[in-house]
Amino acid sequence: MTQDWLNAGRTKLLIWTCGGLIAAAWSLVLVWLISGDLEWETAVATVVLTLILVGIGLLARNGRSRAATWILVGLLMVLIALDSSSFGLSSPGAAAFVLPVVLAACGLGLWPGLGVALAATAVVWLTAWATTAGWYEPYGLVEISHLTFNAPFYSVVFLVTAVIVGGWTRYLTTIVNRFSD
Repeated sequence: MTQDWLNAGRTKLLIWTCGGLIAAAWSLVLVWLISGDLEWETAVATVVLTLILVGIGLLARNGRSRAATWILVGLLMVLIALDSSSFGLSSPGAAAFVLPVVLAACGLGLWPGLGVALAATAVVWLTAWATTAGWYEPYGLVEISHLTFNAPFYSVVFLVTAVIVGGWTRYLTTIVNRFSD
């Protein structure tokens, strides 16, 4: 009975997350269409992303919420890593790593949330190091503060977020287990 409640909650969280991401993606397309900055590749990518997110939501709805959560976390990590490395840490894109950290901590637990936070931290540090070392040039500005301030700051935010959300998720799971017995 307890696991049914927890799985139902995880499934709803995942479906709402997919729906929110679809709405956010199409909102960006609309803004870029109105501003004249929309490129056809972006529209095609948004259609593909929408189909993938609908598929993840259906997977969760069919009782595979943990697998669907891992897939969505992985997809978000890849997309955010690509954006962060393309634009560098002068762009706010790296802050989006908070989304898969929270999703993993809520849907999978404290330790997976911390693992995702560590992976996000690694991407941020590698991006900062690679750009300041001149290994590649991102679209945005490169400053030493990306290595001395941005990367450490993001690291703290990701790890503390995982601890807060994962700890709360662990507590709620304990409460649900205690009262359902």
